[in-house]
Amino acid sequence: MRRDPAFEWFFLAHDAWWLWAESLMVISMRTSGALMGQPGTGREMQRMVAEKLRAAALLPVALSGAGSASPAETAHKAVRHYRKRVSANRRRLARQR
Repeated sequence: MRRDPAFEWFFLAHDAWWLWAESLMVISMRTSGALMGQPGTGREMQRMVAEKLRAAALLPVALSGAGSASPAETAHKAVRHYRKRVSANRRRLARQR
């Protein structure tokens, strides 16, 4: 579904805000787990680094279909790319608590 270009920056700001908020949640859950000495902390840290490298490597693939998209649409694709992964981590870590 194509959005009105006048509102594209609004949707980008909304998703970017949620990416920021969920990132802080994931950081705090991982940090508290490490500080409390939860089992599997080392594995979680290795997973975190591997996920970051994988997400960064796959970003050009996600953006390759952008073609003649506007700058806002391209930025929004990048934010959605990372937000999917951050949201999945937040849900997974919340279930472990």
